[in-house]
Amino acid sequence: MTCHFFVYGTLKRGLKYEHVWPSEPLSVQAAWVRGVLFDGPSYPAMKPGGDRVLGELWSFDASQCDLVTRSLDALEGTNSNSPDDLYHRFVTEAFDRQGARLGDANVYHFVRDPLQNGFVQMSPRSDNYVAWPAAS
Repeated sequence: MTCHFFVYGTLKRGLKYEHVWPSEPLSVQAAWVRGVLFDGPSYPAMKPGGDRVLGELWSFDASQCDLVTRSLDALEGTNSNSPDDLYHRFVTEAFDRQGARLGDANVYHFVRDPLQNGFVQMSPRSDNYVAWPAAS
């Protein structure tokens, strides 16, 4: 058994918070989920929606799932999806670049209205994906 986390921002390989992952993943692969992506001053935010948001799917052995969940919840400012959280954790379907289903993945959605909090909605690129940073 495994657990999966889809990340679209600073937790991706080579970015600011890659070091926060508390254990070695079984795999990391390019993936996408449905959503709406917003660019912020120093990190992105995602809300539910219909765009294809490009990111990474990190897969872990089941024995690591609780540790990974606790670590990412702390970073993302979620406390069991309470009203005062910065992000809420949801489960959504993840797909590879060819559109094949990879399974269910945990993903973090921004709780507040991104537009009222200094974010700008990002548009899909010419390949029909939305990616952060825009040059990804």
